[in-house]
Amino acid sequence: MPDSEINKKLIVLIEDEMIVLNLLTQKLEKAGYLVKTATDGEAGLALIQETEPDLVLLDMMLPKLNGFSVLEKMVELKLLPKIPVVIISNSGQPIEIERAQKLGIRDYLIKVNFNPNEVLAKVNQVLELEETSPSPSSLEEGASHGRKIMNVLIVEDDLFMVSLLEKKFSPEEYHILKASNVTQAREILGSSKIDLMLLDVVLPGTDGFTFLKELKQNEKYNNIPVIITSNLGQQEEIDKGIKEGASDYIVKAHSTPGEIVEKVEKILKSSK
Repeated sequence: MPDSEINKKLIVLIEDEMIVLNLLTQKLEKAGYLVKTATDGEAGLALIQETEPDLVLLDMMLPKLNGFSVLEKMVELKLLPKIPVVIISNSGQPIEIERAQKLGIRDYLIKVNFNPNEVLAKVNQVLELEETSPSPSSLEEGASHGRKIMNVLIVEDDLFMVSLLEKKFSPEEYHILKASNVTQAREILGSSKIDLMLLDVVLPGTDGFTFLKELKQNEKYNNIPVIITSNLGQQEEIDKGIKEGASDYIVKAHSTPGEIVEKVEKILKSSK
């Protein structure tokens, strides 16, 4: 490998649409990444095994091996969740995204909605959370301008709600991590420093109240401000959330995503 490439982060891009593959490759290389590509699932999986990249961008509709088959093979080979994977979903169907999340992906993009700038922003975001050292985002965009970017974990199984919230957070000030259940949230907490958590109560498996109690009993995590966001709005439930240690309790039906973000900003400012 040439000296100029030694310190570059390596991305494996697996995409069978050549126009998309070329556009993304050019954008990522311009931002300072080293990019290796494959146009089918079999070649992509072999490339991942050969290079063990810093991140994988994986289309889900591929010849030979589809995206799910690649993810399942990566799990078998213990390459996932060790290697961050961002999937490119053609449909954006919640059932597809939830299945991929259960296999250990870090994030997802919906193909019909994204442009190369959004893909680059997502790649920067994921890699900045994986490493404490500066990523190429600061080289190309100068995004943070020296400001500390806050990591907000949204634990929520309503993907539409997650999408609405994510759009309200400024990418120059916040990194958004997402978990659809408590198991995923624990994994993220183990690998990333979280500045604040938005926590739903009704979740598959362990519920939000139980998880909140667990967090507040753990010295490593008990200082993380937690805002409960729930459709359960009885006073008894609100009192329970506050008693267990929540910084605030928001009834989703009574608040807009923008108002929730304002609450986050207020609590983060007061905790500095």
